[in-house]
Formats: sequence, C-alpha cells, structure tokens
Amino acid sequence: MHELLNIILGYVRSAWRYRWLALGLAWAISLAGWLYVAQMPDEYRSSARVHLDTDSILRPLLRGLTVDVNVSQRVQLLTRTLLSQPNLENLARATDMHLQATTPADMDRVVDRLRARISIGSDRRQPNLFNISYSDTDPRKAQEVVQALLNIFMETTLGEARQDTDLAQRFLDQQIREYEQRLVDAEQRLAEFRRTNVGMMPTDRGGYYSRLQTVESQLEEAQLQIREVQNRRDELARQLAREQPVIEGGASSGWWGATSPYDTRIQNMEAQLDELLLRFTERHPDVISLRRTIADLEEQRRQDMALLNDADSASFAEQEATRTNPVFQSLRLAISSADAEIASLQVRVGQHESELQRLRNMVDTIPKIEAEMKQLDRDYSLNQSQFNTLIQRRETALMSQVVEERGEQVQFRIIEPPRVPRAAAGPNRPMYYAIVLMVALGAGAGLAFIISQLRPVFSNRKSLATETGFPVLGSVTWAMTPMQKTRMRLGFLTFAAMTAGLLLVFGGVVLFEAPLHQVVSRLI
Repeated sequence: MHELLNIILGYVRSAWRYRWLALGLAWAISLAGWLYVAQMPDEYRSSARVHLDTDSILRPLLRGLTVDVNVSQRVQLLTRTLLSQPNLENLARATDMHLQATTPADMDRVVDRLRARISIGSDRRQPNLFNISYSDTDPRKAQEVVQALLNIFMETTLGEARQDTDLAQRFLDQQIREYEQRLVDAEQRLAEFRRTNVGMMPTDRGGYYSRLQTVESQLEEAQLQIREVQNRRDELARQLAREQPVIEGGASSGWWGATSPYDTRIQNMEAQLDELLLRFTERHPDVISLRRTIADLEEQRRQDMALLNDADSASFAEQEATRTNPVFQSLRLAISSADAEIASLQVRVGQHESELQRLRNMVDTIPKIEAEMKQLDRDYSLNQSQFNTLIQRRETALMSQVVEERGEQVQFRIIEPPRVPRAAAGPNRPMYYAIVLMVALGAGAGLAFIISQLRPVFSNRKSLATETGFPVLGSVTWAMTPMQKTRMRLGFLTFAAMTAGLLLVFGGVVLFEAPLHQVVSRLI
C-alpha cells in the first residue's frame, strides 16, 4: 500500500510541473462549453394524460357472444407501435413539419427528431393511465404535436380493432363460401351414390350383416310356423278320417236351409281380408293366399250346390232322411284353413329365401357400398359441422364489430388535455454547466499527466536507482533564495486564485443562467 501511494504521489509531482498548462486548458474548455450551453434554445414541454377504460360493463354480459380479446395487451402494443415510421410521418404532416423536408432524407431526420422528443409512458400502479409528452423550442408547436399524437393514438386504437374485425370478417366469409360449396358437393355425391346403389343401401334395420341375420331369423320362423301348421293339419285329417259325413236320423228341413256351411267361413275370411288390406297392399303374400283360399271355398260351395240341384227326387228324399254331421263339416273347414295358412307361409318362406339368396350373392358388394356410404356421410357431417361453426363465428364477429364501433370495449378519458406551456422545461443548464466544468478539469489534468509521461523526471533517489540500476550515493538539496521562495509562493497563490476564479465563474454562470442565456442568444 505504501509503495502504491509513493507511485501515485510521483505521478502527481510529475503532473504538477505542468499545472499552468492544465489550468489554461480547463479555463478554455469551461468558457467554450458554458457559452455553448448558454446559447442552447429553451425547450417547452407539453403533455397530456389519458385514461383508457378497458373494463366495459357490457363485457360480462356479452361473454360468449363476442370475441373476448385482451384489450389491455392490445393497448400496450399500440403504445409501442405508435412511434412507428408511418405514424410519425402522419404526425409530421398533421403538424406541418413535413414542410421542412424537401427530400426523403430530410423527412427521415424530421421523423427521428420527433421520435427522440416524444415520450409515452404509463403509471406502474395504474397501467391504463398514459402520459404523452413532447418537447420543442416552440411552445405552441409542442402543444400541437401532443394534440395530434393524442388523436392518432385514439384513432389507431379504434382503427386497429376495426381493421382486425374486418380482416376476420372477410376471412370467415371466404371460409363460409368454401365450406358451403364443399357441402353442396358432398350432398350431390351422396344423392348420386344413393341413386346408383338403390336397394343396396343400409336401412333403419341396420347394415348388411344385420339385415342378413334378420332375414335368416324370419326364414327360420316361417319354416317353424309351416311345420306347426302342417302338424296341426295332419292331426285334423286323422280326426276327419274317423268321422262320418252324415248322420242317419229324422226328417230335416234341408241340409242347406237359408245358408250353406261355407257361407260363414267365407264371411269370416272376407273380414280377415278387409283387415289385411288396411295394413298391406294387394301384392302382400298373406293377402294373395287369403284370396286364393276364399276362391277355393266359393268353388267348392258352387260344386256342392250343383250336386244338390242335379240330384233326383229319390236321392233328395234319401238326403231328407239324413242330416249332415256338424263335426265332420267343422273339421273340413279347419283343414281348409290350415291348407290356406300353409300356402301363405310357403309364399313367405319363398320370399325370405329369395331375399336371403340375394343378400348372400352380395356378400362382397354390399359391405363396400355401406363403407363408402359411411365415408360419404362422415364427409357430409364434417363439412356441415364446420359450416355451422363458421356461421356461428361470423355472427360472433359481427357482434364484436358492433360493440367496437360503438366504443364499448375501449373508452378514452382525457384527464389532462395538452396546453401551451408558458415556462421552459429545459434544457437543464446548471447540470450541463457542472458537466462542462468536470470535463474541463479532467481534460486539464489529463493533459498535464500525458505531458509528464512524455517528459519524465526523477523526483527522488529511489526512482533514479530503480530506473538506472546503479546505486545512488546521495542527493543535493535545492537551496532557494528568499526571492525564489517569494516567487514560488506568489505562483502558487496565483494558481489557487485562478482555480478559485474558475469555480466562482461557474457559480455565477449557474446563478445567472437565465440572463446569461438571453444575452448570449442576442449576441449569437
């Protein structure tokens, strides 16, 4: 530490030899710098405070009906983009500053000057409270710039929102037209496919394998019913074989009387036919079978009536002496009904067998058709879903546009409008005067140090021994005369006085900076 202190003291002694040169340079720099600061024009600052209310009352009411955008982030982004080149060029045109520019380079300089003098900031405790300020040598121009900047800020905020909404609206309209065309194409493909593959499409009863299983079940059920009816018919035939057609007995008023036994059966079957026609068409197997049975009964009735009419009186007398066995007649009617039911079931079995054979022949075709049908349905459903979603989003965008056009999302409240400043806000000349003084003193000290290093001397025996490498046996002290001592003291006092004078001049410049500025401005 002692060694370092000796080195520093050595540098100071060496620089002290050139103290007058350092003091002169400090005076020159100080005077020149103070004159430059004094002639700097006054700057007037105009500012405005605006509050952006992004908490609209309608927002919770319109949640889900409009596009929920982060208005605060959008405003923060707009404050950063407000100082962009296009906005500043518009600001220059609005305040007639563009008249100062004759070339694009001049316009760029005007824009750069505006960007350097404009300040936009927000309060940390109230992020929605913005302060917009501008400094200029003309107080009225400062107020005009802040007012124009405030107008651009408001227009940009609303314009950006409307522009975004318009872009979204155009995009949604384009997408809706595209998906509408896709939906029409999908409908046409689906209709054409159905026309081409009529009869082979999946029905409400299910797909191919479901229909195949259903037909097989219906065929088995019909075959089972045939066996049941056949067994019942066989049993009736055995019972009929054990019965006598007629019963010997007393006189009878005639076997036929007013109506024959076939009439009741025919009437019952006609009633059944009427019920079937209410549910089925004429081509239904049950209707066809029942009509065939009725025709057979009517034919048998006509034959019996013909036999009765052609019988001779003896035979008629014999017939009168006998009467018909009612059990025999009822069994014959039951057998006829069973035959008719068997015929109907056989027709149904044949139809089921034909349908089953047709489905089995299409075992490789129908599944492919069903798969393609599902794909077409899936494409149609997807396009329809996307189309409906786009329609809903367009309605949401329209609602958002209406809200933004009415200014419900962002409300501007100008708390402090820009005014024409009366007092200058800058420059801070006392601070600049102090900076000039420090720079001048530093420059003088630096010059003295540099010259001392260019013209070095030995201030003590140790530095001489260190530099030469030879031992120093002794030193001779400079004995000054009284005149020399007086001259040295006078020089020191003069140096101190000039240094103090520099500081006093600095104090006067700071104290009278306003009058000094006026005097220097008039002279320059």
